[in-house]
Amino acid sequence: MTIALIAFDGSENAMRAINEILDTMDTTKLHTHLLYVCEPVQLNEIAFNKEPLLDMLSIKKAREEAGFTLLTPAKARLESAGVAFDAHVRTGNPAEVITDLSREYHCDLIVMGTRGMGAIKNLLLGSVANKVIHLTEKPLLLVK
Repeated sequence: MTIALIAFDGSENAMRAINEILDTMDTTKLHTHLLYVCEPVQLNEIAFNKEPLLDMLSIKKAREEAGFTLLTPAKARLESAGVAFDAHVRTGNPAEVITDLSREYHCDLIVMGTRGMGAIKNLLLGSVANKVIHLTEKPLLLVK
């Protein structure tokens, strides 16, 4: 059994990453963890509200619900291929969350789409994929 973590952000490249793993692996021996990472609630989003804790929790809940909605096409694609999966929405630094979840579930492989920003832009901005490369000891499949 191969356990794969698929980091999904709703982009075309992320969907291509799912298709790549389905095309190249024995799906009868595949279990996936489908992950969307939400951005943490920022202080400036709640600073001027009367009940900041309640606002923070409601913003976090809304982001998580939106994350599960964003996973819908990925879940449908995995279901149509007959692949077993668990869907996760977590909050935090994407590279760290991806790496932590891959360890938590003992994943054999991390699969991600890239945005194809190019070498110069990537050097200036960094990227989640680049950070994951440096944080993980797991094999990483990047799909452009």
